[in-house]
Amino acid sequence: MRRVLVLANTRFSPPWIDELAGRPDEPRAWVSEVDAALVPVDQRLLTDPPRWLRRLYRRAPMRAVQVLEALRVGSSFDAVLCWSVADVALLLGLLRRVTRRRMRLVALLTRVSEAKKARLLRVAHPGIERIILPPVTQREIAVDLGVPAAKLVALPWTLDTSFWAPEASGGAMISAAGGEMRDYVTLVRSLEGTGIPCHIAGVLDTARPDWWNADDADRTGEDAAPENVTFGTMPALELRALYDRSRIVVVPLHPTDSDNGITCMNEAWAMGRPVIVSAVAGQRDAFSDGVEGLWVPPGDPEALRAAILTLWNDPVRAAAMGAAGRARVLATRDHAVFAAGVSALL
Repeated sequence: MRRVLVLANTRFSPPWIDELAGRPDEPRAWVSEVDAALVPVDQRLLTDPPRWLRRLYRRAPMRAVQVLEALRVGSSFDAVLCWSVADVALLLGLLRRVTRRRMRLVALLTRVSEAKKARLLRVAHPGIERIILPPVTQREIAVDLGVPAAKLVALPWTLDTSFWAPEASGGAMISAAGGEMRDYVTLVRSLEGTGIPCHIAGVLDTARPDWWNADDADRTGEDAAPENVTFGTMPALELRALYDRSRIVVVPLHPTDSDNGITCMNEAWAMGRPVIVSAVAGQRDAFSDGVEGLWVPPGDPEALRAAILTLWNDPVRAAAMGAAGRARVLATRDHAVFAAGVSALL
């Protein structure tokens, strides 16, 4: 079996990536299904660096540790996989060019249009064998930056379709979830006077870096929301139950050139729920308007209100869109698809 060194974001660890399989209260992760023996570089230092290096690593940020360990032992692995650690992947690509270090480097990136990443990608991409970049707009930007199109891999974002599965036929509320690039102010304004119950599994101020873990005593502006709108982040089991109680899932977005919100959309579809999504550049072609959901202009509360009321007042149509979304996800968005695609690159 191939051996792969994995450099992943450790912000939310533990659990470690080799502990993500078989937890009944959480969806499975695609990485658990990759056909390779994975050795992560994290605080446990499973790559067994010498004692003097361990002492140095204790004082260093994990990103630096990952770069140094990849340079030290990466050539002894069949591949090095960088999972959503763009700074690590780009620096390694650049260092490979300079040092001519033998290593097969595969990077999973999400957004390369940010100025710093774009500058690095221009000079680092020759040191990276393959770049998995799901958003179509980001692949176009990468090509404009000089990355050969053949180096880019268009895998879709996926999820655990056995965990995200409906139990009820939809309820008498709507919901929203997530934080990155969310425009919950527009959603709240669209619901004023409707009386439609809505729970937002997030915070109103999504610009804050800790939106996913905001303290209940520090939720700026939420006390001014209408009574029918509530807030509060949720673990996976509670979020699944929220989707199950919802008739519609709304994904209001600020303008973005990346596919922010796609995880929530996939979860909603897997749960058999239609989506209403802001028509931003980064979500181009994510679904067909009127089939799996509805598009609305970003930042337009009146248009969002009209779309919500359209599906709210037509539960049969809403259910049909949700069923179409679930069929789409079951066919093309299960983690097995992503894991197989990654395995083929390693």
